[in-house]
Amino acid sequence: MTTAHDGVAPELIEAMVRLSPGGMTWRRTFPGHLCQVPEARRFVRFLLVDSPFGQDAEQVVAELAANAIRHTASGRPYGTFVVEVVRRPEVTRVTVYDSGQGAVPTLLHPTLLREGGRGLPLVVALASRVGCQGTRSHGHAVWAQFTGERHPASPECS
Repeated sequence: MTTAHDGVAPELIEAMVRLSPGGMTWRRTFPGHLCQVPEARRFVRFLLVDSPFGQDAEQVVAELAANAIRHTASGRPYGTFVVEVVRRPEVTRVTVYDSGQGAVPTLLHPTLLREGGRGLPLVVALASRVGCQGTRSHGHAVWAQFTGERHPASPECS
C-alpha cells in the first residue's frame, strides 16, 4: 500500500468511496462574491486531490461559480451559491447551484472579439457530460460529469 495525500493511501480513499452505494457527496454554501471563487476551487481541490479529474473539476467549478455570481441573484447582496461534489467509483460530478433570477445558462460560440462567452465552452471541453436543470425563478443546477469518456454535451437547461 502506497502512502499519498496527507498520509492516506489511494487504496483507502477508493475503498471509502466504494463503501456507500451512492458514493460520497459533499456540499458547501459560499457567499455570492467573486472573491469566493478561489475558495470554491480549494474545496474541490481538497476533495479530489487524488482523482484524475481533480484539476479539470476545479477549473469547471471556478467557471460555473463565476457565472452564478455574475449572471444570477447569487451575486446580489446576501446571495449565495452552492458547490456539490459527488464521487462514485466510476464517475465524479460537480454541480453549482445558483439563486435564480438571472440568465438561463446557454452555450454560446465564442468569438475572437467578445470578452465573455468562453466559460461554458471550456466546461464542455473539460467534462465528459454537462447539463443544467432548474428555472429562472428557483435557480439552476449546472453540472459537469467526469468519467474518462467523452459524450455529447447538453449544456442547455431543461
